[in-house]
Amino acid sequence: MEWSRIKTIILIILAVTNVSLLGFLVQREFQVQNARQEARQNSIQFLKNNGVTVEDETVPEEMTLLPQTVEWDRGQEREAAAVLLGGEVQEQAWSDEIYRYYNETGSIQFHRDGTFQGEFVEGAFRLEEQDAAAYSLQILEILGIQGESLSVQADGGEEDALTVVCRQLWNQVPVFNHLITLTFQGDSLSAIEGRRLTGEPALDTGQKPISIPTALFQFYHGLVALGDVCSRIDSITPGYVTSAGTGPSSLTPVWYIATDTRNYRLDTLTGELSRAEESGA
Repeated sequence: MEWSRIKTIILIILAVTNVSLLGFLVQREFQVQNARQEARQNSIQFLKNNGVTVEDETVPEEMTLLPQTVEWDRGQEREAAAVLLGGEVQEQAWSDEIYRYYNETGSIQFHRDGTFQGEFVEGAFRLEEQDAAAYSLQILEILGIQGESLSVQADGGEEDALTVVCRQLWNQVPVFNHLITLTFQGDSLSAIEGRRLTGEPALDTGQKPISIPTALFQFYHGLVALGDVCSRIDSITPGYVTSAGTGPSSLTPVWYIATDTRNYRLDTLTGELSRAEESGA
């Protein structure tokens, strides 16, 4: 038999083997996907059987958020303070964890745990007929904070006082315990305070999220452990919460679960359920 014919036969055998292997892998992936969907539907049915209804489209298809850590970036804080206050700023260090920056425009103070406060002279930051919520997000952007506006309220105790509450986003994902309040007197920003996170993130590869079915089971069992009841899950919003402390900030992925009775946070690493006090989605 000529070598060319042998070579052709070998190539045909290899091609058939590759096609068979590809078919096996596709079939296996199809089976895995079917098993995941079945487990997801079973967990939704489990909730329904125990008196808690949730629409299929309300439940996320997969866990997309992974835990991260972020180191404190003090250099970025000084730069942000200089841009916000305009021009040169004086620095005052009250400890190695608290730094205050100030000039004739006002002052802003950053803490290592992420909290910050600022006060500004009247007229330094004027709305000039701009929308207060949109203007507040511009101020946050100057500070290196991506945010979303949650509420705008007039202060009944003071004439012409307005309060805007915003929440930080991390790569378009809400950080539920990072709320920032901006206070306006008349058309001028007078104060800002809240919690922020800046710096370069690093994935925490030592922890993995639980599965969707496990999260739903854990929600129900956590509800029972808390002694709470609900009959309906209205929404599930994936996001983060951060740990309080002076070391690197830990971004823990959670579900913010809104029900017909109250709202909850589910840690998607441990499955722990807690009542949520902060505003949700």
